[in-house]
Amino acid sequence: MTVLDHPVRWRPERTGNADEVVQPDALPLRPILSFPGAAYEEAFVRYYHGFYYRYAQASLVVGMVLILGDFLVDHLAFPNGTANLYRVQFCLPILGIGFAYSFTDFARRHWQLVMSGFIATVACCTFWVLLKIDGQDGMGLTSWVGMLNFVFLEFYCFVILGVQFRYAIVSGVAILLMFEAAMQVALGNDFGMFCYWSFHVITLFILAAGIGWWREYAVRMDFATQTTLKATQEFLKDQNVLLEIEVEKRTRSIQDAQDATIVTLASLVETRDHETGNHIRRTQDYVRALARRLQAHPGFADYLVERQIDILFKSAPLHDIGKVGIPDSILLKPGKLDPKEFEIMKTHTTLGHNAIENAERQLGMTVEFLACAKEIALGHHEKWDGSGYPAGLAGSRIPISARLMAVADVYDALTTRRVYKDAMGHDEAIAIIMEGRGKHFDPDVVDAFAAITEEFRGIAGRYAD
Repeated sequence: MTVLDHPVRWRPERTGNADEVVQPDALPLRPILSFPGAAYEEAFVRYYHGFYYRYAQASLVVGMVLILGDFLVDHLAFPNGTANLYRVQFCLPILGIGFAYSFTDFARRHWQLVMSGFIATVACCTFWVLLKIDGQDGMGLTSWVGMLNFVFLEFYCFVILGVQFRYAIVSGVAILLMFEAAMQVALGNDFGMFCYWSFHVITLFILAAGIGWWREYAVRMDFATQTTLKATQEFLKDQNVLLEIEVEKRTRSIQDAQDATIVTLASLVETRDHETGNHIRRTQDYVRALARRLQAHPGFADYLVERQIDILFKSAPLHDIGKVGIPDSILLKPGKLDPKEFEIMKTHTTLGHNAIENAERQLGMTVEFLACAKEIALGHHEKWDGSGYPAGLAGSRIPISARLMAVADVYDALTTRRVYKDAMGHDEAIAIIMEGRGKHFDPDVVDAFAAITEEFRGIAGRYAD
């Protein structure tokens, strides 16, 4: 795998083993500064190119300011020194031209090569000007001024030119040789003095080169550390994304299995009770419609959040699961049940509750939709006035889930055909439910039902038997 357009996007290479990550080799400590790998090296150069390009441009401006300052100081100290004018006549324009040229496309692409050429040119011109100043008894090449200019130019090469040491070393050597040549001209046959100055300038050159090399090494080490860190972070991020996808897939698989289980269990009741799958769909949608209508009601808002509504929708089909335990002679009787038979029929609520509770016990854990299903199975025949069964709960003691199911189940029972009765009309069913307000049903749930009766009619038509 190669380094991409930006180093922070570089990723570790991978082998055939999915768990094995190959990191780039450690940066070797060697005079030829480079990364082990052309793509990695290219990314490093690209990353630092833009920043140091602007840095070099700013340094050209600083160089022009310094040359102008040298001119002004010399003019005040040696007002008769005409050679000082050469600073503004030759050196200053060279840097100005270099600054202007740095905005060209070629200079942007090859700015280190271009800047190396300009700094070498201005160094040659500066040494020549200093020789001329020496010739007029000023403080030129053979004074601390000359040494200061040499040091400045060398450090410009090794610090300002930036992160490609090979350009800096070539420019620095060129400046050193030009200074040595200028010293030879200035000192003539004084070989001892020439050696004295040469020792000092070569020492300064080695110091500047060492600082430049170490600076680039430190920058490269920082780049290697940051790039590896970014690559590792992105690798871990990718793994997290894959993990999240896998978790989502597994969760969806579990939910699908739960839904299939619910439908299968509800189908058992259908085979016993001669009801259809559409009964399940209708009661699910009735409960969800009532729940969404009541979401904004202060007495229901805390309970009827979106997740709970989804759980209600999923749990509703199990409200009559206990009917599988009722004998056919009672469950399928075409006429009215006698009191003894009705008492047996009423046990379908506790049978359903106990069956679901036993399933939870076998799982060894609490499942949200099963907990809700237990409430509905046990309580959907309780009545608001306490006259229902199996526990005779009244008012708010009846779980909200069971109160919603009571209205949905009665409406569906009234408007569909059963073995013991014909289907009732929509308006007649509404009237019966409204009559049960505050007696059979929670008044707030009936009010919600009254507001969405047309939605109930639409659900009944959409899933008609």
